Amino acid sequence: MNTNKLHYLIALISYPITIMHFIIYYFLNDYTKDMFISGVVFFSIAFLLYVIFVYLSSKNDTGKKLVIVGLLLIGIASIFLAV
Repeated sequence: MNTNKLHYLIALISYPITIMHFIIYYFLNDYTKDMFISGVVFFSIAFLLYVIFVYLSSKNDTGKKLVIVGLLLIGIASIFLAV
């Protein structure tokens, strides 16, 4: 199994499990509706970025450079959002 297939497999397994986690804890009244929605939206966006980055990194050297720049931008944005 090559690395890209492994990354796609991880994505396909983790997405439904994480969504089920949010659904279960929402119905157990551990999460409010706002927490549930923000969690699902955040994880969906993170999932899409992960799949796009895996795809781009497997294409060519330009894709790998785009992934590095994208990860740096995400890191910088998360620092500013934390402040």
